[in-house]
Amino acid sequence: MKKVGRLVWSIIEVIIIIYVITITAFILCRNKYGYTQFGDYTLDSVSLMDERNISIAKKGDLLIIRNSNDFKVGDVIYYYAAYNESYVVRSDAILKVEDDGFTSLYTVKRGEDEVTVADNKIIGKYATNYKGLGAILDVVESRVGFLFLVLLPIMIVFIYQVYEFVMIIRYERVDEEDEEEEKPAKKEKSTKKEEKELI
Repeated sequence: MKKVGRLVWSIIEVIIIIYVITITAFILCRNKYGYTQFGDYTLDSVSLMDERNISIAKKGDLLIIRNSNDFKVGDVIYYYAAYNESYVVRSDAILKVEDDGFTSLYTVKRGEDEVTVADNKIIGKYATNYKGLGAILDVVESRVGFLFLVLLPIMIVFIYQVYEFVMIIRYERVDEEDEEEEKPAKKEKSTKKEEKELI
C-alpha cells in the first residue's frame, strides 16, 4: 500500500513540476511591449481598451496572434500602439505599403484618420479568438496568481520532500538500534549453546 501511495505522489510531483514550469514560462515570456509571446505566437488577454481596437474580440477573451511577414494592401493586421506609457493591440486594414529596403511602413485606416505603422510594431495578421479565456491568463500573470499557482505548489512539494527525508533518517536510526539490540541476544544464545555442549 505504501508503494502505491509513493508512486501516486511521484506522479503528482511530476505533474506539479510540469505545471509550475508552464505557468512560469507564461510569466517570463513577455516581450518588450508587455505581452506574452511564444515564438511566432503572441497572447493578448483582451482588455476594455483592446476591445475598442479589435473587431473580432470582446473583453475577457484570449486572442492568439500568429506572426507573419507577407502583408499586402487590404490585409487586416494586428499591431502595437502606444497608449499612456504602455502598449495596446489594434487591428486595422492596410491602405498602403512603403518599403525602402531597410524597413517597411504600413498605412492603416483608423476611424477617420490614416495611421502609419512601422514593421517592428506589427504582430501578425492571423488570429484565433477564445471566448472568456483571457481572464485565466490575467490570473496566471498576476502577483496573486504567481503566489498561489507557482509558489504554493512548489512549497507543498518541498515540505513533502523534507518530511520524507526526515522519515527515512528516522527509520534508519530505528533499524540501527534494532540491529544493536539483536547482537547481544544472539551472543547470549550462542554462549548458552556452548555451555550445553560442554555439559
